[in-house]
Amino acid sequence: MPDTLDSLLTALAAGSQRHAASDAAGRAAMALATAQSVARCAHEWARVSLAIKQSFEPSARCGNCADHPLPSGRENAAVLAEEISTGPLSTLRLLLITSRSLADIATQRLPRIAGQLRLITAGAGGQSEASGRSPSSGSLSHVAVEVLPNTSLHDGVLFRNTHGVVRCENPGGSLAAFVRQWQAETVERPRGGGVAVVLGAGNVTGLAAADAICQIFEHGRSVLLKLHPLHAPLAAVLADALKPLIDASVLSIIVGGAELAKAALAKPHCTHVHLTGGQSAFDAIVWGGPPTLVSQPLLTLPLTCELGNVTPWIVVPGRYTASQLHCQADTIAASIINNTSYNCIATKVVITCRSWQQREEFLALIARRLAAQPRRPAWYPGSTAAWETLAQSLAPADGLMPWVFHTDLKPDSEPQWLSQEWFLPVAAEIAITAESLESFSAQALALTASLPGSLAASVTAPPTGSVQDRQQVERLLDSLSYGAIALNCWSALAYALGNVPWGGFPGATLREPQSGIGFVHNPLFLPLVHNSILRAPLVVWPKPPWFPWHTRSSQISQGVVEMYATIASGRSGAWNLAAMVPDVLLG
Repeated sequence: MPDTLDSLLTALAAGSQRHAASDAAGRAAMALATAQSVARCAHEWARVSLAIKQSFEPSARCGNCADHPLPSGRENAAVLAEEISTGPLSTLRLLLITSRSLADIATQRLPRIAGQLRLITAGAGGQSEASGRSPSSGSLSHVAVEVLPNTSLHDGVLFRNTHGVVRCENPGGSLAAFVRQWQAETVERPRGGGVAVVLGAGNVTGLAAADAICQIFEHGRSVLLKLHPLHAPLAAVLADALKPLIDASVLSIIVGGAELAKAALAKPHCTHVHLTGGQSAFDAIVWGGPPTLVSQPLLTLPLTCELGNVTPWIVVPGRYTASQLHCQADTIAASIINNTSYNCIATKVVITCRSWQQREEFLALIARRLAAQPRRPAWYPGSTAAWETLAQSLAPADGLMPWVFHTDLKPDSEPQWLSQEWFLPVAAEIAITAESLESFSAQALALTASLPGSLAASVTAPPTGSVQDRQQVERLLDSLSYGAIALNCWSALAYALGNVPWGGFPGATLREPQSGIGFVHNPLFLPLVHNSILRAPLVVWPKPPWFPWHTRSSQISQGVVEMYATIASGRSGAWNLAAMVPDVLLG
């Protein structure tokens, strides 16, 4: 293996030099060719991914697990839809956005965005709009960049009435200064060069590919992509899907564990490392194990990473209609169920107000949805032991994990629920005692600040109320210290969009990494990203296909893949969109 690593890294270093010297138009063509290749391999990618999620991890308590029946039929269709969406579909979307962004840079110096740049100033009283003039003394200048909807990908239909804004720091103070910095970023960042070792996560099959794509196109680096051992069956599929990158000597794919990662990072050609994983993996790479106060980092390479989150969902008290209450409860339930809750962004803590009159009804709606869903296999390594640690009891004997929604959690007496990100199908609810919206917001902010992680958070807010109440909700959104904040929708949507920078809130360090250092998914080359805010309606129609009880979810997910494939071939994809209407209405 050392000889193999040396030869791979030597070829990647040469490929990096060529790639960093190429122009934006050439990189756009490479991204588009890769999108077309991913589209051709989408079916096999999803098939292999489904098989991974149908297996049992080695420690599952089901004796000879091969003798135990696995979910089938409708249950498998839901998992297949998830695997299509989070694997080839999300990768295709990221590549299409990357290709268009680079093509725009080649012709007009900046990527197209969904709306006009806006200067916003943040002071003690929250954010407010400003003109293009420099902000007043004592306030912080940010620029709001609208990135959703993306009309070329039919986002107005796929994500109806949903909008996304990336907020960037703006030390120059004016829009003109920001534009100059942005233009410089589009030129300088892709010329970074070097070889990045990307250490892929094992929970979602599209993560490693996306991390590699971001390193290649956003930073001009070649990538040695080490897949998680769980994804060994995918290695050949990913090599086929990403063949244009491999042919250009900007990507090589290997499979292995921690020792292979250490060997790769010790090679002189390696200039950067990117990790998506857990705190223990981060500690092993940076410190050689759990650090002490006097530990010195063993890693000398620049590092970016995404480490996960104890993800909160704040429900602002107020009056909701029945349809609003049901849709928001369904969205939370689906965010717990997705991928058996083995997601860094799965909802783990629902924060409510104890005096909210609709609280009991809302919690019952979530609980009923979870209870109605079939249990899924404990396929992620270590999840059986984690379950037994949290539950203080043996895991189910059939190896299938139940959905658990622990309401009215008492943090002082049950701190283990909030102490770490549990890769388990569990979530809790905490009720705050507050007599005013201001008090509720302050306590909710304090609670989220005490949770591990800074990756993303969701907020549900009522549509009515006084001007003061609406301003209080805006202050709440502005004050949450997370990389992505979602109003009335699951914050995972920010990752799925591909052009919303994804990472922990700025300020993390090696000693206090929180949810990670740096961002991925920045194909627009936005400078000095602060965080992002998505806004969606309280009621979404038609039913989102990522809801696991959607009866046409896999057909719609495959339909979107085919639409993106058509767009990659140079056509509009409108006919593909129209062809999905029956499944959308029947689901």
